[in-house]
Amino acid sequence: MTRRSLITVLLLTVFAVGYSGNAEAQFWKRKKKHKTHQKKTEDADKKSDNEEDARSNSEPKEHVLTKKEKKELKKKEKHDKKEREKKERKEKKEKDAAEKKSKKKKGKNAPVAKQPEVVVRKWSDIEYAPTQKKDRYRVELLAPLYLDELVRNGYAAKDIPAKAQDGINFYKGVQIAADSLKKAGFNIDIYVRDIASIMESCDMLIRKNALDTSDLLIGVVSAKDVPVLANYAKAKHINFISATSAADGSMRDNPYFTMLQPSLKSQCEWIASVIEEKHAKALLLHRTYIQADDQAYHALTDDTTYRRMFMSVLCNNLPKKQDLVGLVDSMHTNIVVVPVMDNVYADSLLRGLRRDFPKAKFEVYGMASWSTMPAVAKPGSYTNISVNVPVPFMYDAANPTVQYIDRIFRKEYGGKPQDMVYRGYETLFWYANLLKRHGTVFNKHFNEDELAPMTKFQVRPQWDKTGNVLYMENKKVSIRRYDAN
Repeated sequence: MTRRSLITVLLLTVFAVGYSGNAEAQFWKRKKKHKTHQKKTEDADKKSDNEEDARSNSEPKEHVLTKKEKKELKKKEKHDKKEREKKERKEKKEKDAAEKKSKKKKGKNAPVAKQPEVVVRKWSDIEYAPTQKKDRYRVELLAPLYLDELVRNGYAAKDIPAKAQDGINFYKGVQIAADSLKKAGFNIDIYVRDIASIMESCDMLIRKNALDTSDLLIGVVSAKDVPVLANYAKAKHINFISATSAADGSMRDNPYFTMLQPSLKSQCEWIASVIEEKHAKALLLHRTYIQADDQAYHALTDDTTYRRMFMSVLCNNLPKKQDLVGLVDSMHTNIVVVPVMDNVYADSLLRGLRRDFPKAKFEVYGMASWSTMPAVAKPGSYTNISVNVPVPFMYDAANPTVQYIDRIFRKEYGGKPQDMVYRGYETLFWYANLLKRHGTVFNKHFNEDELAPMTKFQVRPQWDKTGNVLYMENKKVSIRRYDAN
């Protein structure tokens, strides 16, 4: 790690509820008084007992029921009980009938329930707070950097743990972009927040009002932090850009929240549209007992138009050759869609196709998670299979900005930058330009993608079934192809 790298990491740690008396005398006084009272009481009780005996001898004795009388009394009590229960049932029946009649009458006269109002799906109809143009803007970068583990006793750790890689690489890209913006005359202050630290978690930052003067939030955050930051951004009328998570946080009526990573639904819809353009039938190998896989399957097939394009095969267990033999054409290229997130299971499905149908050719469309599947990028893993992986960002090595990032990264850190470096660079660069040109609320200008240095984002409002806005999402999906050989 170079000197600048160490300094950079160290700078990150900156940015951031009685009674008293003679008890014995009181006791003997009470005891003497008690004896006098006791004697009087005994005399009175004795006199009372003599009077009671005299009265009892003069009164007639109580009548004792015979066995026959007891039987008749019991019979009468049983009869009275039955009559009482019969009367109660009759009253209840009359009451129920009256209520039913009343409800029926009320129902006829009751007004028809008003249906949810459907609004027009126009971006221009979304109401935003007035934008604020400033001479200087404040941007917050929230990312899990794990600085407590990277810097100990003033010394930088030799190796960066895997859990910190994405956050650190994204920050490096932001740093390179900040240098470029400074040279171009931009006045932007960037505050880096290590949300892996308890004192700088998203909840803590909001509780301490640490984000109150922010003009823009950019987050490399997990799904649990998305609703926290999105709701805060809506309340403050500033934008929150979730740069790497495809979780929407179940947001509703929040046009200040943007998912820069296309959702699973968007990725699947994109795959279906590609197959539709090919006017082809596709083999669909899917699972239902894994929630994410089932969601992907429904994203592909809920639309009746797309559903007709697929020959679905349930693969909760690995399919056997006889399960597919009538569906695979050895004379033509077979299009196969595999909405399976688990890379190990997906790899087993692909190896099964290669083994059982060695003479057939397959054009497979997988999920974004496959980009980390080792066998996909290894030549010869699937000799008769080409794999297409949907990705949210695609970086062309011939792009001048990519070459600039490569050159600066090599000089400052050594080696070749990973995708998260490019992503960090272009996220800050594009949004900084939108801030400078349109102020804090720039949302209706997302179409100005010429300001984006590499990816031509397609940020669009997402709507519910009645046409009300949910949030903003980048719908741009690219394809990364891995050929068979």
